[in-house]
Amino acid sequence: VSYQLAHLTLIRDSPTRWGLSYLMIERALYLRQAIEVYISPPVMSTIFKQRLTNNEWAVLKDIKNILELAHALQAVMCTEHTPILACVLPAFDSLLSTWTRMRKEPSNAHL
Repeated sequence: VSYQLAHLTLIRDSPTRWGLSYLMIERALYLRQAIEVYISPPVMSTIFKQRLTNNEWAVLKDIKNILELAHALQAVMCTEHTPILACVLPAFDSLLSTWTRMRKEPSNAHL
């Protein structure tokens, strides 16, 4: 089986770099087919006893969508030479408002 994927590795999360959670989930979702193929053979089932269900993959996608906003905001703030409070507070308020709107959407009732 051949997949048209870039040669990438999975990203490990780190408690000291919160932005890695978003990048780790994004990469895992991108590489889902390759991950599933890799852990499918019977030999691997003894090593990988915990496989994600379709529902768990869907939850990961939801988490990615939530973290994506914070990741984008952080990227913008990091490009500023001196992010000032006058910019940061409205941006943070916008982030919280967007998350609140997302939670109220019927398709996100589980969030």
